[in-house]
Amino acid sequence: MPFVQGHLRNESLAVTISTTCEQTSRPIEIEIDNETNFRVVEGEEPLIFVPLVDFEKMKDPSIIDGF
Repeated sequence: MPFVQGHLRNESLAVTISTTCEQTSRPIEIEIDNETNFRVVEGEEPLIFVPLVDFEKMKDPSIIDGF
């Protein structure tokens, strides 16, 4: 969890994600900073979503199992 560590240390952190589009196999490169701002460096704008999960009602061991 580099972003959590950055907040605890009062440091700005960023990551670069390099991947490929599942449909077109074209490369995608995304930069994300510690405030979760992102920009696409290479490739098309990806479809990004945040799942809405009620963690108090969730009985699964993890968010992945909840889907």
